[in-house]
Amino acid sequence: MSTILYLMPGVGAGVEEKARRQRIASGFLTNPANTVVVDDVDEGPVSIESSIEGDLSVRGTLRKLIALKGRYDAVIVGCGDDPGLFSVRELMDVPVVGPFESSVAVASMVGDRFSLITTSLECIPETRMILRKYGAEGRCASIRAVDVTVDELIDGRAGRERIVEAFSREARLAVKDGASCITMGCMSMAFMLLDEAVRDTIPAPVINPAKVAVKVAEMLVSLGLKHSVLAYPKPDFAKLRRTVLPELQTE
Repeated sequence: MSTILYLMPGVGAGVEEKARRQRIASGFLTNPANTVVVDDVDEGPVSIESSIEGDLSVRGTLRKLIALKGRYDAVIVGCGDDPGLFSVRELMDVPVVGPFESSVAVASMVGDRFSLITTSLECIPETRMILRKYGAEGRCASIRAVDVTVDELIDGRAGRERIVEAFSREARLAVKDGASCITMGCMSMAFMLLDEAVRDTIPAPVINPAKVAVKVAEMLVSLGLKHSVLAYPKPDFAKLRRTVLPELQTE
């Protein structure tokens, strides 16, 4: 039996939304003996829709994981931009999964080119930069947006019907762009289960990054695999304790 932590790096979800996501994420598990715990950080932006918000979230993520270290068998950085993913891998001794990275990897197996549908037009440049960092920009047919903010998704102002319609429209356009499969750039969209909502209307497979992240984390634990210290070497923890992360003294 393994326990997976899905850690949201923002503080805007609230107790009810965390509970809702935990119920949904539990349904993604292959082995019913495994567990997913959804939690958020104690400090950070309300939501992450820009590079600066992503960067500002990392300290809160690291501090939370230092406090929780040893309690979980795998960690998911619960944001569509994977903020701090490489830093968390340097810190942790368990598998650490990014929804963006893992869903792009699956997209590369499912089709020859993929499109990514995100929230707002303002998020597109950052998404492009992340694809470039992962070496996946050349396989991306297009990046599209449904013209909504994360806050509007979380509090319901956007309206489910409107989002499903917009996602379906952008997915069809993505196929015209040359995409043979589609993924999402936002976990709030993923937890709306938009892949299931448009399954019968879109000819291309739609990849849900929340589902992928949970299943990849579960798979890595079952295989006894984690990130390589050759790729993600341990930092100088003593220096970090002296300077920016005194919480490391609790180890």
